[in-house]
Amino acid sequence: MNTKRVLFPVLATSLSLLCGLTAIGEDSPLSLGSHFYKLGNNDAAITEYKRFLFFHPDDSRTAETYRNIGIAYREQGHWGEAVAAMHAAVQHASNPEEKSEYQLETAVIFIAAKDYDLGRLELIKARMRNPSARVHRHTLFLEAVALIYQFRWAEAGEVLRNYTKDEKLDTLLENAVNTPQKSARLAKVLSAVLPGAGQVYAGNWRSGLNALTLNGVFGYLTVDAVLDRHYVDAALWGGAVFSRYYRGNIFRADEAVKHFNTQQSRRASELVLRRLQEVAQIQ
Repeated sequence: MNTKRVLFPVLATSLSLLCGLTAIGEDSPLSLGSHFYKLGNNDAAITEYKRFLFFHPDDSRTAETYRNIGIAYREQGHWGEAVAAMHAAVQHASNPEEKSEYQLETAVIFIAAKDYDLGRLELIKARMRNPSARVHRHTLFLEAVALIYQFRWAEAGEVLRNYTKDEKLDTLLENAVNTPQKSARLAKVLSAVLPGAGQVYAGNWRSGLNALTLNGVFGYLTVDAVLDRHYVDAALWGGAVFSRYYRGNIFRADEAVKHFNTQQSRRASELVLRRLQEVAQIQ
């Protein structure tokens, strides 16, 4: 038997199988990563994506893989790791349009992390690449969202004028600008005059009545001790207890106003964002 005639077909078959196994091995981490991500197992997905990058750092799918890692980290709320992965995706992207897309994703992460100014910076950098009209509009949308979350109504209006013309949205923004706000200074003055009055002014009746009751009780005990000439007890009730609750009452009046104003602005922002989402779906 001719050994070469037997050996060559075997080698050819072996090489063919080896190439097939190699291809499967190359794609397997990406497929597993996607599979785990769909199952909600982000840790396993990240592990598989990183495995692919370790063995194939120069693959054409490197940028997309970094992007997938960033998305998985974002789902977990690991903002720093998500941003780092997205920045790597931008660096490995093959063209300006793709880089702008990944910067949009980075901006979304910053906005989700409530780091709105850094999110806007990413959007500005994306626009500087002169992206397509679709990407440009998306940057305007996200920038408006970031400004609305910050209650920066005038700036949000300027951005939205370049995004859409919608009378209802304009009306909601105007209403947001004129949202009723309470005065923190007035609340503190009221609570200084009558403990709890500042909290009641801010709409927090429970806290106000609590402050009035406690300060009334400790104030009475202080005065009663003075009238009975129990000056040590008076110093204890007045200096250590009453003064503490009295100052705390003024502080809580300021906090109550801040909470009230934030809630009012948040309600306005929810209405604006809801309409903005409707406009985006229509367009």
